[in-house]
Amino acid sequence: MVKSLVEESTSALLFDKLKWMNAREAAFYLRVSVGQIRNMVWRGQLKSYKFRNRLRFLRTDLERLVKPSF
Repeated sequence: MVKSLVEESTSALLFDKLKWMNAREAAFYLRVSVGQIRNMVWRGQLKSYKFRNRLRFLRTDLERLVKPSF
């Protein structure tokens, strides 16, 4: 239990400083695979930006997927 709290606080600190994320970081943030991230982009469920032929994601766009909408 203590280890999971440490891991959560460490990952929270990591993501607090990031504004842009690559596909691997976005997958870790959403707890899905990189392939699932690409599928979500293809389906239009997740907005992506291309920089130098690489997909990048805004953290605010990822947070919208995590937060429940009422």
